[in-house]
Amino acid sequence: MYATGEGIMQDDLKAVEFFYFACMKGHSEGCYNLGVMYGNGEGVKQDDLKAASFFNMACKGGFDAGCKNYEKLNK
Repeated sequence: MYATGEGIMQDDLKAVEFFYFACMKGHSEGCYNLGVMYGNGEGVKQDDLKAASFFNMACKGGFDAGCKNYEKLNK
């Protein structure tokens, strides 16, 4: 919700916080979304290494888009 501003004011910093919390609790889509935020520099400093790490976590959790983005960053 914070990432897109659906129903509330859009806030990248809050989105990063919630995606991180979800990722650390094992939610693979949260890891993927956090990877996107790091890859695009939204709410955090752009960092391809961190993005790849979160995409890898998403991939290991069974989130296919995480696998695809991880492979793109590791070519």
